[in-house]
Amino acid sequence: MTDHTRIKTTLKRLRNQAVEAKFDGGTLTSDGGVLLLREVDQTLKLIERIDRVIPDPRDPRYTVHRQTEMLTSRIFGIAAGYEDGNDHSQLRHDPVFQVAAGRTPAEMNYECNSPLASPSTLSRLENRIDEKTCFKLHEVLIDTFLDSFEVPPSEIILDYDATDDPTHGNQKKNYFNGFYDGYCFLPLYVFCGDQLLVSYLRPSSVGAAHHARPITKLLVQKIRSRWPNVKIILRGDGGFSIERLMRWCDKNNVFYVFGFAKNDVLQKQIACEMTLARIQQSRLKVKQRRFKWFRYRAQGWDRNRWIVGKAEYTEQGPNPRFIVTNLFGFQGLVDANYYRPRINGKQVRIVEPGTPCSVAFSPERFYDSYYCLRGDMENRIKEQQLYLFADRTSCTDFLANQFRLLLSSFAYVLVDGIRRVALKGTEAGRWQVNTIRLRLFKIATRVQVTVRRVMFHFASSCPYIALFQLACSRLSLSD
Repeated sequence: MTDHTRIKTTLKRLRNQAVEAKFDGGTLTSDGGVLLLREVDQTLKLIERIDRVIPDPRDPRYTVHRQTEMLTSRIFGIAAGYEDGNDHSQLRHDPVFQVAAGRTPAEMNYECNSPLASPSTLSRLENRIDEKTCFKLHEVLIDTFLDSFEVPPSEIILDYDATDDPTHGNQKKNYFNGFYDGYCFLPLYVFCGDQLLVSYLRPSSVGAAHHARPITKLLVQKIRSRWPNVKIILRGDGGFSIERLMRWCDKNNVFYVFGFAKNDVLQKQIACEMTLARIQQSRLKVKQRRFKWFRYRAQGWDRNRWIVGKAEYTEQGPNPRFIVTNLFGFQGLVDANYYRPRINGKQVRIVEPGTPCSVAFSPERFYDSYYCLRGDMENRIKEQQLYLFADRTSCTDFLANQFRLLLSSFAYVLVDGIRRVALKGTEAGRWQVNTIRLRLFKIATRVQVTVRRVMFHFASSCPYIALFQLACSRLSLSD
């Protein structure tokens, strides 16, 4: 082992003084704030829940690294900004990661140190995950979400969206996607507010709503098993306004607000509103919008559904948009459904009560308050992709890539837990993942190990010492 204390680096002089750098500062870490991840994990019991659903086929007699240690090392590493398994060649010796994983670090003695799992050991963990385990890991995400509420909410909105996950090799199920103009995967995310419920990896050869119906069915069953009276609203873009999903929602008392692709029939419905918007825009030289409720039944639909049409005219020209919904207003207006089935060879007209509709709402207020807010989910996906490396799906095996996506999701749950529990009500409560990492995790710390304690010495001039102490106190009280 190299004696790092003998290494000296000479730098350019500071006027009459020499400037030198020596690696003899003692046991140090640049990630002292990872202790916050340890505290929030002990509050949420996340690593413990994950460990329970992942079978460990190894012989305990020859096992050096417990599965909880490996999960802690990998998930905490992603949260701290270390995207690759190869980073653990160095992180396995880091004292703060060793404490987080339940090991006592050996101060300044790497030969006697008890390191965490190596990259090859972590790789074997990633490649032994099967479909059943991935399903149970998603149940852990949902259970963590349900347990975060002390009192069942009266209403929840589940945001659905798909995004691209570019691939750069010979991964299984790697296809070219014309919309994203590249080879990629197409993961499906489901959020409720800032909390993540589903991160489901799919090949890009399928549509945005692929498997959305069975996922919704399982989600609703799981949620209503705990909250039987909760009102569930699904929200998504036009890729999710498919008949099978909407029909299932209509039959199971689940509401939806989905974008809907424009066509000639829909644009004729808002032709007058678009003309008024165009005239006003030409006079005032600012964007103009007009809204309208109307009924519409596409080919293949089993009923009429309510559409909100937005006639928007900008400097670039017309910008019509549409959404479809079954969300009803307080007045309980009902749109009847008309069927013409053949009975004994004759076509018969049957009228049945339809789904209560939303026309009691102002269409503009409905569009802005129910549909437009889904845009915030895009920021949560960006946090996953850009800052927690959800697109680091470079394994050959598809299920290994699904597990990597879930590891990134669990890292998000931990950081969001800090944001939701420890930083609530503060300015930091709306910080993104990268800001929390930079200001609260990336703190240089000197580590002192004795028989009775492991002491982390932070800099006296740490700029966010008050916020760090507040977060620690809140997490300790939330157990």
